[in-house]
Amino acid sequence: MRPHGIMFHHFTDALHPRGQGALSSAEFRRMIEFLGPERILPAQDWLDRALQGVLRPWDICLTFDDNLRCQYDVAVPVLQEFGLTAFFFAYTSVLRGQPERLEIYRHFRTTSFSSVDQFYHAFFAALNSSPHQSHVDQSLADFDPRTYLAGFPFYTDADRRFRYVRDQALGPAKYFSVMDQMLAAASIDIPSLSANLWMTPDHLRDLHRQNHIVGLHSDTHPTRLADLSPAAQESEYQQNLDDLTRILGSSPICMSHPCNSYNPHTLRILRKMGIQLGFRANMQDTHFSPLEHPREDHANLLQRMTHTAAAA
Repeated sequence: MRPHGIMFHHFTDALHPRGQGALSSAEFRRMIEFLGPERILPAQDWLDRALQGVLRPWDICLTFDDNLRCQYDVAVPVLQEFGLTAFFFAYTSVLRGQPERLEIYRHFRTTSFSSVDQFYHAFFAALNSSPHQSHVDQSLADFDPRTYLAGFPFYTDADRRFRYVRDQALGPAKYFSVMDQMLAAASIDIPSLSANLWMTPDHLRDLHRQNHIVGLHSDTHPTRLADLSPAAQESEYQQNLDDLTRILGSSPICMSHPCNSYNPHTLRILRKMGIQLGFRANMQDTHFSPLEHPREDHANLLQRMTHTAAAA
């Protein structure tokens, strides 16, 4: 056992559709009860203990990535019920009117398909009619889903194949072209699809007033940030820091690594910017720096809860 964060992303209610991995308020409440509210440190307590090097092996904290409006609408009221505070890691390009495509595409597959597997079928059908088919087929020739994203055991083989094609075989520009083709074929307008997806500056200020800790998560949320040049990485985090400092009135000192993608350049850049605490996106590494605290995805916790209930 070692101190770690629990990582959350999507939540569902009448406004926010239930996509893959999304939690209702009732499910989130049961998860907190399963963890034990007394074991969950308030965000500021976790930060103080981490910086002093006195976290206990059983200490945990709650973290939320991606600046999602559903977190504010569904998760925050439950946190208030328990008197808990958490870390919220926000990417900020969306706050300047630049919709982030990955979240828009996720919303599309959630609302326009009966299941994620139906979306995968449609995606690969669209890919097969694109100029990228031959390149993707070659890239998949030696693909082994058992070894790709091994640190995230809740992914299915289909999830891993899709993410490999998206991030490795295609890359952002080609992936965007395939998905935009699908959106156009469905006559879907991106601005209308993106309504209510992200928190506003007012939401972030309110979280800050409630003693939650708002931190960095890059500016545009690249899925492979570590592949960017050091200058591009610095630009991502400096813009993110500048935006959040302007919104909050104080400079954040915490962050989480989007898609767990970072390298030694990233850590040096963050330290130079005054960031003192960071989180990974999995529990794999046993040795970590203050900018690489481990986190467990809530999906793993949900599986344990299910197994515990079945054994009872």
